[in-house]
Amino acid sequence: MSIATVSRVINGSPKVKEETRLKVLRVIKRLGYKPMPALRKTAELNYTVGVLIPNLVGDHYNEIVMAIEDFVSRRGFELIVSIPKMLPESERYVLDQFFKRKIDGVILCELYTGVTYLEPFQKSGIPIVALDYNIEDISCDSVNLNNKKGSVIAMNYLYECGHRKILYIRGPKESPASVEREKGVLKFLRKHTDVKVFFSEIAGYEPEYGYEAVNRHLKKFGKNFTAVFAINDWCATGALRALYENGISVPEEVSIMGFDDAPYVRYIVPPLTTIRQPRWEMGQTAAQLLIERIFNKGSNIPKNVILQPQLIIRESVKKIIEK
Repeated sequence: MSIATVSRVINGSPKVKEETRLKVLRVIKRLGYKPMPALRKTAELNYTVGVLIPNLVGDHYNEIVMAIEDFVSRRGFELIVSIPKMLPESERYVLDQFFKRKIDGVILCELYTGVTYLEPFQKSGIPIVALDYNIEDISCDSVNLNNKKGSVIAMNYLYECGHRKILYIRGPKESPASVEREKGVLKFLRKHTDVKVFFSEIAGYEPEYGYEAVNRHLKKFGKNFTAVFAINDWCATGALRALYENGISVPEEVSIMGFDDAPYVRYIVPPLTTIRQPRWEMGQTAAQLLIERIFNKGSNIPKNVILQPQLIIRESVKKIIEK
């Protein structure tokens, strides 16, 4: 086997037969060979993990990245975090840089560019883990929350508390987590025909979307709901402010519920009832899966880890009696 052939495999060249490529990758893993990064000037051979996240606003990805860093650093890995801000051209640049640096593994939290740009990693045997995101077109490990179940749990709790008219503040349609949470609401509705859900005209994760969604609904329809279920806690804080400015007390007149269990929501007034997702566990699990792949441990069959949401009851939801 020539040096040129090995080089083509390491660099993800398509001009290599699949049988040859797999043979080279098996030898590389057996020998523990680590290519020298093209852009690295020193002779250090530390393992490096790249993380690609859409943003660092709010608390969600912050905690996930901290969990990844904690896990990989304790095992002697370096971490590179890139934030392409959901821009496909930025994602393509980041992925290209990751590949040029001969990064050892990649954790992806959403991807807006095509999966075509992941092919060089696959052909070179560089493992990828999808975190808080499903990549259907390629074979890789993934770690996700059961978002659909989380919404069903939230809706069931509001139902048990007597709420039959609920304003649901939607998330962005391009976000997989948002899509799954809305599917959970729709699943609940199919089994509870006595419930009316008003889907907000405004959709987004940030507080301004919750604020505007409530204001717009009140202006057009008045207070025709007894509870608000927001796509996440951050959005719920904006909704809470809008209710306050419209003279609507929470939870006496309208209950409100979020999703995530952000660190601050237990301290707002009233403390927010929400659905907890284990962000630290998500990050640690993704890092563990990636390192296992880097060292070729375990089965070659991709693992799909689904973590479960948890209802956190505080003081923002009131039990009501239907008249």
